[in-house]
Amino acid sequence: MKLCKGVLALTALLASCVAAGAQITFSGWGRGVITPLAITSDDAGIHSSVSASTYTSSDNASIGFTANGVAPSGKIGFKIDLAYGGGTAGVGDNAKVWVKPFDILTLEAGLFKEEDFRGKIGASEFASLILPNSGKGEDNIFQRFDATAGAWFKLEPLKSLESPWAGLTIEGAFGSNSLGTSVNSFRALYNLFNNEDVSTEAATYDEDWSTYDGDRKVSALDVYKAMQIALGYRIPDAGLLRVQFIGNNRNVFRWGELTSTNAIVDVEKKLVTGLNTNRDADVIEAAFLFDGIEGLKIDLGAKVPFSYKTKTNIVVYPKVIGVASGYEITNQNKKEFTVQLPYAVAIGASWAPPSGLGPGLTARVDASFGGSIKCAGDTEVENGYDVNAWLLPSYKLTEKLGFGLDAGMESHGEDSLWRNGVTSDPDQTAPSKFLDFGLGPWAGLDLGGGKIKVGVMAMFPGSVRYKANSSSTIYPYSIVFNGNPVFSVPISFTYSF
Repeated sequence: MKLCKGVLALTALLASCVAAGAQITFSGWGRGVITPLAITSDDAGIHSSVSASTYTSSDNASIGFTANGVAPSGKIGFKIDLAYGGGTAGVGDNAKVWVKPFDILTLEAGLFKEEDFRGKIGASEFASLILPNSGKGEDNIFQRFDATAGAWFKLEPLKSLESPWAGLTIEGAFGSNSLGTSVNSFRALYNLFNNEDVSTEAATYDEDWSTYDGDRKVSALDVYKAMQIALGYRIPDAGLLRVQFIGNNRNVFRWGELTSTNAIVDVEKKLVTGLNTNRDADVIEAAFLFDGIEGLKIDLGAKVPFSYKTKTNIVVYPKVIGVASGYEITNQNKKEFTVQLPYAVAIGASWAPPSGLGPGLTARVDASFGGSIKCAGDTEVENGYDVNAWLLPSYKLTEKLGFGLDAGMESHGEDSLWRNGVTSDPDQTAPSKFLDFGLGPWAGLDLGGGKIKVGVMAMFPGSVRYKANSSSTIYPYSIVFNGNPVFSVPISFTYSF
């Protein structure tokens, strides 16, 4: 019903826009993956399953429809996606309005994904049928702008020079101070004085919570410290260089309401809402896309998270599901931990013959390392390395018919865990070490505005994998992969027009 109402409202909007002389264009993208047969085995024998109308990243097909509107002036417009995915229907990646008051400046607000700088090389569409942890997306090379309720700007300061060396672009996005539950038509002013997170004081408590530091309030500075800002420069006949900063938006202690016993309530909240790109750490990213040779793309990216200190109730080490001695380690006593998120590097390359026929190749390697969470004299964790690699050769026999082979592997080093200076039970960290690999041939047919691919995939998990069940079930966890090979026959069909 909600989708029907949305379609009716969109239809009325588009009709009014056309009547006013606006330019309206439509496009769509979607994918479904049917798996008529998947089989594996254990001591009880052969197990089989069938999966219908799925997508490699969810349990449902992904269906998208986009409408773009531009006013006759070309200075203002909108973009909205209607999508079905993950079992729900509604707004997709974009529901935004934009304005271009000057040729060098674009502003927009709403829900959006902006991909000018995003990584350009992805992995296999059959990734989840080849490796237990699937593959890495383009954002792992360089993170796009992604917001549920944000503002975005694009500045091209050298555009008026009309020179091939004038390809400098600055883009940024920011969210809002956390809004309270009250409704006020003047939200910006209301947020200045009356919002709970703004009018109450940010507090830093000592170990016994007997004092607090109330000398700072949530302000515009908190929003801008958590923004994402990127710079890109197009080098003629070479490629695209980009760097960016993504601010943190981790939980901090907030001043809570007093209880009936005048005790201070332990409240942890995020100060900013709207952006999906924030992590718990400030992050600097850099990437370079080489595309100076026709048919060849090489995209190399790196992410450097800044270490930070926190006393919030973070998960220091997760519970190892299926290990009897496993338990979740959390910071419940407000001790100060130093956190270093893993550093990451990624490189992707693709080659497609200029003629469109003959051999092609895509390769991708993602690695992370150096992650740790430490509290001296208490608990210390050092995360093992992770390497995820793909090799995807293909051959275009005719303009319509092609063949290929998708192959992937993932290796994870064992984590290290110390409690009070003593190495923890090895059962706690042993499951973190694994080596997975998988591969499968496929055949593809271009249908004009879409394509269909049929493959035979084999996955070889290097260890047993579990998933946690809800607390209402009898069994707290279930086995997803038992370590034996998994064979599947996926049929993928994708439309794009």
